[in-house]
Amino acid sequence: MEQNYGSGVQACYRGNRLYDTDETRKLVHEKVRHYKQFREILNADIIHLRRPTGRDWDGILHADPALRDKGYALLHNPLDRPMQTTIRLPMYYTGIRGKARVQVNGGTAGVFTLDERQQISVPVTIPAKSSIWMLIRQG
Repeated sequence: MEQNYGSGVQACYRGNRLYDTDETRKLVHEKVRHYKQFREILNADIIHLRRPTGRDWDGILHADPALRDKGYALLHNPLDRPMQTTIRLPMYYTGIRGKARVQVNGGTAGVFTLDERQQISVPVTIPAKSSIWMLIRQG
């Protein structure tokens, strides 16, 4: 569900039941709530940040300069161990100039200066076999 909704897919799940425990029901509710909260940017154009190899992180960036939320990045770690790395995000298609305000997983926003290639470098930790998201606004 995270991959589908994070990619902007408005999935329709069918079957006898969508969840079988209260814990699963809460997870489904949270994923749907998150999608609805960021629906506009999640339905924006997608930029693939790198080719997925299964041996390192991979991710996508939604971008729309006309929205308040100019970008939304979804990064995946397929490995069995947490990954600390610095991600370079292209800001050209977001319309952001000068500084970008980045919020990782809904935490405190950091401000990053665009370099000469209109990119920002964001240090992140991606948990093992998991993903993180970043909301990007004009800084």
